[in-house]
Amino acid sequence: MLDEAVPQRRGPAVKSPVPEALRTEWRTIARLVGLNAGYAVGFYLCFVYITTYLRQTDHLSASKALDINTIAIAVLLLLIPLAGALSDRLGRKPVMLAATGGLLVLSWPLLWMMHHPDILVILLGQLGFAVLVAGFAAVSPAAMVELVPDRLRCTVLSVGYNLGFGILGGLTPMVAVYTINRSHDDLSPAFLLMAAAAVSSVVIAGLRETYKLALATPAGVSTIAASAGEAG
Repeated sequence: MLDEAVPQRRGPAVKSPVPEALRTEWRTIARLVGLNAGYAVGFYLCFVYITTYLRQTDHLSASKALDINTIAIAVLLLLIPLAGALSDRLGRKPVMLAATGGLLVLSWPLLWMMHHPDILVILLGQLGFAVLVAGFAAVSPAAMVELVPDRLRCTVLSVGYNLGFGILGGLTPMVAVYTINRSHDDLSPAFLLMAAAAVSSVVIAGLRETYKLALATPAGVSTIAASAGEAG
């Protein structure tokens, strides 16, 4: 059963995977960065920076801010398997586009809710973000694997994913603080999230649906080319 479950290697191992990945798959790496823009900014803004935001702008105690964030993360964890199962039925693109569309439309209203004096309204706002981010968190890993040729999969995924989260996600708290201080608008980080979601929407819309494709492809042949062959 293991022989049937695990795809067989289709070609020699790459001796210098990083240089070859940067040379031959730089477009795929750029797509992965763009695909994860909304996810990276959304997670770091709504679940990492948000406790600082609640303390500094809403003047909540640290314990209340952490309680709200913990509840939202717990709900996020429960929603991820459901969103993943939905993407196995409907496809990767519909679920991710629903998430990006939701962030484009709802980021400002949800952040407004999180700037409300009522703690329950604040919690509901962050739970709304949890629903939308779950659409990324559940689907993005599978979509990335399906988009990358198997002989360079680990390298391309590592570079693309970590560039997106390291740069876009890692800088999000600092940029959020800067936008608030610069604009004197406590809701300005919502526009940062909307911009990232717009980038992801464009990238995702341009991708071919991959959820029914086999993971193993011949060496040097991208899954996009393979999907074109299957479609034909």
